[in-house]
Amino acid sequence: MKFEDKLRNFDRFNLTKVREEAFPKKQDTMEKSIGGVVSQNKYGSFVLVEKKFDLDYRHGKVRLASCLEHENNVLTRLCFSKSSACETSTCSPSFDLKKTAFIDCETTGLAGGVGTYAFLVGIGYFSAGSKGQDSEFIISQYFMRDFDEEPAILLAVSEKLNNFQSMASYNGKCYDLPLLENRSIVNRIDFDSTAWSHLDLLFSSRRLWKRRIQDCSLANVEQKILNVEREIDIPSYLIPQIYFDYLRSGIIDPLIPVFHHNMYDILSLVSLLVLISQAIQDFVVAGIEDPIDLYSLGIFHYSLGNYPKSIACFEQALSKDMPTEWRQAIYINLAYVYKRTGGMKQAASIWHHLLKEEFPFNFYVYEELAKYYEHKEKDYPQALLIVDKVVESLNMNTCFSSNFNYGKVLESLKYRRSRLERKKAYASSITNEQLKN
Repeated sequence: MKFEDKLRNFDRFNLTKVREEAFPKKQDTMEKSIGGVVSQNKYGSFVLVEKKFDLDYRHGKVRLASCLEHENNVLTRLCFSKSSACETSTCSPSFDLKKTAFIDCETTGLAGGVGTYAFLVGIGYFSAGSKGQDSEFIISQYFMRDFDEEPAILLAVSEKLNNFQSMASYNGKCYDLPLLENRSIVNRIDFDSTAWSHLDLLFSSRRLWKRRIQDCSLANVEQKILNVEREIDIPSYLIPQIYFDYLRSGIIDPLIPVFHHNMYDILSLVSLLVLISQAIQDFVVAGIEDPIDLYSLGIFHYSLGNYPKSIACFEQALSKDMPTEWRQAIYINLAYVYKRTGGMKQAASIWHHLLKEEFPFNFYVYEELAKYYEHKEKDYPQALLIVDKVVESLNMNTCFSSNFNYGKVLESLKYRRSRLERKKAYASSITNEQLKN
C-alpha cells in the first residue's frame, strides 16, 4: 500500500475535506459579500471597502451638504488636543470640515486594554470634484481578516489620516484614538494623535442634551435628536463575538451588518456635528424650542464666553412652560451671567423674584442679595433685612441636602450680621455728624 493511501485511511473521518467545505477561504468571499478589495502595503494585506454618498443624501433630518455650511471658528472652540486638560479648548489651525476625517472603530472588546484590537476602522471625509467643488462624502473601511493583518491596516489608517488636519469622533478621545495609538506603538508604527485637532462630539452632546435625554450613547442620540431609525442594526456589545465567530468559521456574511453599523455611526457623526454647529450659531434657526435644551445651550455658551448668547438662551427658555425647579435653576444662572457681565441691577431683580414663595428655599439667592446691598448699594439696613429673612427661612426649613453645613452657615450669617451692624452704626454716625455741620 502506498504511503498516500495509508494517510487517507488514517484520516477516517475525512477531516481535511470537511474543513475545506465548511470554512471557505476568506479572501474568495470578501469581494462578493461586502464589495471590498484586498489591498497591500509593506506590512501585508487587508480589505478596503469604500462607499460613496451624494451631498444631498439625508441621514435623519440632516443633509450631508449642510455640514459644510458652518463657521469654522465655532467648531474650533469645541475641539481639543490629546494634552487638553479640559473638554474644550481653542485649537489651531481652524477646524475645516473639508480637511476633517470622521473616524469610528469596531473592536474585539468594549473595555479596551492590551488585548483589544481594532478589526474595522471607518474613516469618512468630503471629497473634491474635478473642478475643486465638493462632490461627495466617502467612507473608507479598513478591515482586518485576521490578527496578522493588524500592522497593515494600522499603517493604512495612519497614512490616510495624514491627509487631514482634524478628526471628529464620538468618545474617540477616551477610546478610539488611545486604542489606535497603543496598538501602533506595539506594532512600531508612527501614529501620534496630537498631530490632529480633535472634536469629540460626545462631550458636546452631553452638554446640550444630557439634561433632557439622560442617556447620551450614540444610539440614543440618534433616535432622540437626529430622528434616525436603523431598521436593522447590531448592538455594540455583540460585535466582538460576531468577529470571533468569523475568525473561527471564515464566513463573512454575519459580519456584513457590522460594516453597516460602522457606516451609520460615521454618518451620524456628520449629522450630529451639523446640529451642534447650528445650535451654537443660532438656536432660532436651528429650531431648538425645548426649554431644557435652551437652558443647556445657555450654559454651553457661557463656558465658551458667549455671554450675550447665553443670556438670550436663558431668557428664551424662561418664556416657555417648565417645572418650577428648572425655572429656578435658569433664573439663578441668568442672574449669575448678569453679575459676571456687570449687570448687577438685573441680577438683583432676578434674586428678588426668586424670593417669592413659589420657589424652593435657596441660600445662594439670599447670600447674593445680602452682598449686593452691602457692597454695591451700601444699603446696610436692607442687607440686614435680607440676613434676618434668611435666618428665619433656615429655621423654618428642616430638610437640607447632605452637603449643606447648617452650623457653618449660621456662623457666617452671625458674622455678617455683626459686620453690617457696625457698618450701619458707622454710617449713621457719619450722617449725624454731617447734619450737625
